[in-house]
Amino acid sequence: MASHLTSNPSPQETPTPTHDILFESIQTSPPMDVLWFRLPKQPGDYEGGMGRIGRGHIVAMLDRGDQWQIAYVIPKGEYQEIRASGMEALRKSIVEVVPELQDRIQHLQDWSQIAFLSVESSRLVRWYRPGLLLIGDAAHVMSPVGGVGINYAIQDAVVAANVLSKPLKQGHVELHELAKVQRQRELPTRIIQAFQSFIQQQIFARVLNSNQLLQLPGWLRLPWLRDLPARLVAYGVFPAHVKT
Repeated sequence: MASHLTSNPSPQETPTPTHDILFESIQTSPPMDVLWFRLPKQPGDYEGGMGRIGRGHIVAMLDRGDQWQIAYVIPKGEYQEIRASGMEALRKSIVEVVPELQDRIQHLQDWSQIAFLSVESSRLVRWYRPGLLLIGDAAHVMSPVGGVGINYAIQDAVVAANVLSKPLKQGHVELHELAKVQRQRELPTRIIQAFQSFIQQQIFARVLNSNQLLQLPGWLRLPWLRDLPARLVAYGVFPAHVKT
């Protein structure tokens, strides 16, 4: 969004080249990291995604046609320890959670097949400067919980288009118009990040730091509360719509 944006700074604010700007961020530390890898699908496998929670382990599987894209969730900071334990130990721990992968786990032979994702979550205090607007991952890094990052990036873009399309056509964007985009999108971002943090601490951290079977909180058994996380993930807090 940096190109074609101009602004009249206030007397207290002077435009600064973007490469000299430092953006202050608010960071949190999710309790997990993720190992991503792929294994082949077999006839008779489930269709669509699936997830498993075991003693100290979480595995999510995404259907990619003839392959499973698999996320193996580990406690934050334990990647080097897992590597030191060796590939065979990793394969064994995966099969303990998803026994159906026993017949293909040997396809996982080398660490180059595994992508390590250090999970982070943060948001900028201010998303804009004269001539510059940051949205999506540039403005707020989402935890992978719920897979909401792309949803919120698209909604940021929708709001930015609604607010800035007319000023851009006129060839002049005021600073307060950039601020308006952040005002409309910051609260939904803060709410979903708080929701992700709650899930990470109440469910993920408890699973990863325990060898006991997970007992889901009682509130998840209430139908209207049980459905709330899915609605937040699917539609966001305040869904954005393109104005025509």
